[in-house]
Amino acid sequence: MREVDEEGFAIRPNKSAQKRELAAIRKLVEALVECSEGEWARMGLEAKLQEGLRLARGMKASGARNRQIKFLVRQLQQNGLEAARAWMENRDRIQAEENRRFHLLEQWRDRLVEEGDAALGDFLDAHPHTDRQQLRALVRAARKEREGGKPVGAGKKLFRFLRESSGDAAGSATLNG
Repeated sequence: MREVDEEGFAIRPNKSAQKRELAAIRKLVEALVECSEGEWARMGLEAKLQEGLRLARGMKASGARNRQIKFLVRQLQQNGLEAARAWMENRDRIQAEENRRFHLLEQWRDRLVEEGDAALGDFLDAHPHTDRQQLRALVRAARKEREGGKPVGAGKKLFRFLRESSGDAAGSATLNG
């Protein structure tokens, strides 16, 4: 029996909304194709869906790949859609946080090289567990390297040291000290 509204007209699903939903699921499937097989397993995707994703990964852009993607959209709608969406959203959030942390550390490195002891004090206030002597030596080497126009080996060492010494505290430390 069909659903009807107060006036007796049949209630139909909104086709535009359905198309938008299918487009979003297709985009999700295309992102899943790019994920590793380990991620598929951690998402809890069925073996049949994983095999379909593996098959689509090996195909070049063509009509056959488009048909495979459409097939995978239907498979995902039937099982695992919400789990896959949640996994990808969490993955994107984690990646954005890592990028933010990386940029903050780059800014610290540049500030330490440019400002010297003033920035060093601010960094040590934000990260008191850091080895002061080693940090000072790395900053000096990076500054000397930058002034001499040499390759960026010491700057990279300084960045690695900052990354290791800051841990997760980089997110709470502000650059403007």
